[in-house]
Amino acid sequence: MAFGKLILDRYRPISEAGAGGFGTVHVAWDTRIQRKVAIKTIQLNDAEAARAHFENAQAALPAGAPYEQGNQSFEPEYHEDEVVSYELPDETSPEEEFTPEHSMANIPGLDEARTAAMLTDSNIVTVYDFEVKGTTAYLIMEYVEGITLTKLLREHSEDITLDVVAAVFSAVSHALEVAHKNQVLHLDIKPDNVLINREGQVKVTDFGLATFADANGFGEAGAGTIGYMPPEQIRQENLDARTDEWSLASLTYEMLVGENPFLTKNLNQAAALIEEAELVLPSLCWDDIDPAIDDVVFRALDPDRDERYPTVAEFANELEPFLGNAKAGRKALSSMVSGVSGEEENPEKSEPKIHIPLMERVSDKIAGALARLCALVGVGILGWFAFSNIPPIQGTEEYFIWVALGVLGVATLIKPHIGALLTYLSLAVAMFFAQAYIVAVLLIVAACAWWFFVARAGNIQSCVGLIAPAAGAFGFAPLAPVVSGGMLPLVHALVSTVFAIAVSMLTASFGSLSMVDWDVLYYQNLSFSNIQTDMVTVFLDPATWFIGGSWLLATLIFSLACERGTKAFDVVGSILAAIVLLVGAFLAEGALTLPLFVATALPAALGVAGAALGVCDRARWGSEESETE
Repeated sequence: MAFGKLILDRYRPISEAGAGGFGTVHVAWDTRIQRKVAIKTIQLNDAEAARAHFENAQAALPAGAPYEQGNQSFEPEYHEDEVVSYELPDETSPEEEFTPEHSMANIPGLDEARTAAMLTDSNIVTVYDFEVKGTTAYLIMEYVEGITLTKLLREHSEDITLDVVAAVFSAVSHALEVAHKNQVLHLDIKPDNVLINREGQVKVTDFGLATFADANGFGEAGAGTIGYMPPEQIRQENLDARTDEWSLASLTYEMLVGENPFLTKNLNQAAALIEEAELVLPSLCWDDIDPAIDDVVFRALDPDRDERYPTVAEFANELEPFLGNAKAGRKALSSMVSGVSGEEENPEKSEPKIHIPLMERVSDKIAGALARLCALVGVGILGWFAFSNIPPIQGTEEYFIWVALGVLGVATLIKPHIGALLTYLSLAVAMFFAQAYIVAVLLIVAACAWWFFVARAGNIQSCVGLIAPAAGAFGFAPLAPVVSGGMLPLVHALVSTVFAIAVSMLTASFGSLSMVDWDVLYYQNLSFSNIQTDMVTVFLDPATWFIGGSWLLATLIFSLACERGTKAFDVVGSILAAIVLLVGAFLAEGALTLPLFVATALPAALGVAGAALGVCDRARWGSEESETE
């Protein structure tokens, strides 16, 4: 999976954590919440995908509504780009009776999501969300930065102590107790499904085989893993909490003795091996352990479940006194996990380093604050100029201008696109007072069109529409096409650049700035006296069209390159856009003077730098506009 492409327009894939029969697990970065997550991707067949979309459509109907269209029954359909989201319950009331609907969906991954989402516990991996897009199901889970118990036993077996066994056993047994209280059977407890993070915390994962117990405590039979599944699970009988107890006992025996005696090639051999295996006494493997532990472990491993402990809790109460200190075990686990996955001690087997691009670490709140700050700057510059040229305000004390600017600032902080529109309307009012009626009407029409079709879409669009007068006030108006091309979809980018050209022509006509001259402005000294005549002059100037044409072409190239969603294309597009802007400036003036070069090259260089840093990540910003609103 390419690094540049987001999963579900939100999650940045980093690495593949593992693959198996039930799906592939990816480590990813949640660009909205700013955290690492684990994403299990499960391929569905056409029937499963159609059923997922069918359920989503059915859930959208009013309660009790017949699921049909006219006299025709509804035919479930799905589209490759359609995303189906399932809202997962935070918890389930203890009084709620589980019904078959909880697990009747039969959509791979959905049952696991529903099951795990209701089990909130520090020893159970949290499930955040479940979505289906096309024929792929995505299970979004908590990312546990650490290793599996399988890897720990394989690579650090000599460091396993009774304290470590106690830490793992107490965590897994507690997780099972929580599940069983919620009438959930895990049915696949094994070292691969026990994760240990760098703090030594143990978590149970993969509820893909889990089932709900009925009123009598029995659940449907399902698959499992040879070596960790008791005879009743092998024989596909009804299962209960004692099934998970046997699996936990098998896992614990493996930690105590150093091997699993029930591993074999097929189910028939596995059932026979459980009945006939000659088990090593766990007490013989430790110098300082009470021999009475053997009876506890063997009772939990009894082939006849009626002979086992009635619950995992009772098994835990009997076994834990023979083990070590769980708190000390967690400290030892933390040390071992860091050693196993650390590069210095074992570089060839180290975990892949997680590199998160700088821009991915910019949270939505920070992005929203930056967007509003940029909009405030543009509104402040343009608003000051507008109010300074409205006679009723101009003739009063200066603090009236600040009050007017304060009103615009508040509007901008609440909704940047509202502040931008009000600012341009204020500028049009100033033109009306200067009797530049035609220009004022044209500005109102252009500003309202830009606001309606572009600015309302998000904060970035609003900021782009203010860049031309704001940056142009200091001679850097070419920043407008650079930001438009790098940050906006193609249509929005082109419309915004056209609007920027119009605004630049307007401001150039009354002397506030030129599209090519590098001048610092003093707004209170500017005049609208000959604005309509001067605007015609600017409009007919060939330099205006060379500059405007280069802006549009640069925007087109940059935006199209960014549509590919890879950093390489972003950078190439920014470089080509920079060249186009420099050529346009040269053709407009006939020579590339130093001031002209600086005024054009600096915004272009900012575009290249932004592309290299990932600022032009179209998928990132496109998926987050609603978040920054």
